[in-house]
Amino acid sequence: MKKMTIKDYLIVIIASFVQALAFNTSVYPLKIVIGGSSGLSLIANKYFGINPSIIVLLCYVGALVVGCIFLGKDRVKKSIVGSIAFPIFIYLTEPISDMVSKLTLNTSEYFLIVILGAVLSGIAIGIVYKIGCSTGGSDIAALIINKYFGMTVGTANLLINGAIVLLGGSIFGFDKVMYAILTLYVVGIATDKILLGSSYSKMFYIMTNKIDEVRDYILNEYKIHVTELESVGGYTGKESKVLMCVISNKDYFRIKEGLNVIDENSFFVVTDAYELEYQSKSV
Repeated sequence: MKKMTIKDYLIVIIASFVQALAFNTSVYPLKIVIGGSSGLSLIANKYFGINPSIIVLLCYVGALVVGCIFLGKDRVKKSIVGSIAFPIFIYLTEPISDMVSKLTLNTSEYFLIVILGAVLSGIAIGIVYKIGCSTGGSDIAALIINKYFGMTVGTANLLINGAIVLLGGSIFGFDKVMYAILTLYVVGIATDKILLGSSYSKMFYIMTNKIDEVRDYILNEYKIHVTELESVGGYTGKESKVLMCVISNKDYFRIKEGLNVIDENSFFVVTDAYELEYQSKSV
């Protein structure tokens, strides 16, 4: 496992600050329960008046202790810095939450603040994930469920956070559930953008009975390199070829239409292509 460097620690600390900023910009003042320790902190604050930073800290530290017991310290040690820094920054940036709470917001302003908080949170989470760290909390709980009950980490996270979101909806109103769903969706998009970047190309896997015509069309019309892959039908056992190529987004629909003209029975799979690198070697 890669060791943490001073740069990595600084990145986690900055990301924790950004995430805390997002929390106090939208989640806390607007009472949007998005799951995890932050959601539990809103519920505890409403009923017991406990500062959210304290609940988040207790949840994160508790998750670290339980994680060390059931997963081993190597699995959770990269979550320690963020687990401590995040609640501290929540406490330090709390005045922002007070300012937002005093605002009289119309629907569009409310919506914009939710989006802003979600984007900030997604950027912070993406940065942490990109250097191989974890945000701790419910992530550790999901890993434990995955290890002992065989449930996927994604499903475990969904069940944990979903239950907290629904609980929050029953307390603060189910209109807040819709904002929570929107927040989680935008957080997911922002996180993916940080991890993967923007996709400017598409990967085509083309299955056709007119291999030569399709290959020549792509090569001659668009000057795009095409790779032929050998394939075997899983059901028929019949050998055939699959064409693979990477095209720019702007050419997507034109090539798609061209393929349908050449072979209306062609079948192709299209996926986003990220981080394309071209390397040349001199002999």
